[in-house]
Amino acid sequence: MEMKTVLADLRSKNGLTQDEMADRLLVTRQAVSRWENGKTTPNPESLKLISKEFNVSINELLGGEETAICQSCAMSLREAEDLGTEPDGGVSGEFCSHCYQNGGFTNNRTMEEMIEENLRYLDEFNAENGSHYSEDEARAILGMHLATLKRWKKD
Repeated sequence: MEMKTVLADLRSKNGLTQDEMADRLLVTRQAVSRWENGKTTPNPESLKLISKEFNVSINELLGGEETAICQSCAMSLREAEDLGTEPDGGVSGEFCSHCYQNGGFTNNRTMEEMIEENLRYLDEFNAENGSHYSEDEARAILGMHLATLKRWKKD
């Protein structure tokens, strides 16, 4: 489901008009209207507020069912501050804030360089997930996984 539909449904389920939703979110009615029409998307601060006010996950607001991941580095996109930004200040539901800001990638890494960057967090990853990947195992898995992501996928 698209973000515009999720936002309209959320407002409707809570029995709010666009004016009432705007008041709760400290934005204008026009901003809510533009979100619901898909002309713009909420900025990261507005997304955080929507998530808190209506007790919904960022991923749900982005229209996803599973935890979203950055389509460049594979980082989990759990919080609003994890999300990259588009040129208009709206959020990117596809890329993280480390990889993508103002509508462009923040670095010119190759996929191999991205793999090596991700390996810096291997101990943390293993601890969080109860895994015991060696550096070589993780490098091979990352290579296969990153190749499936939007930034690296070859058509």
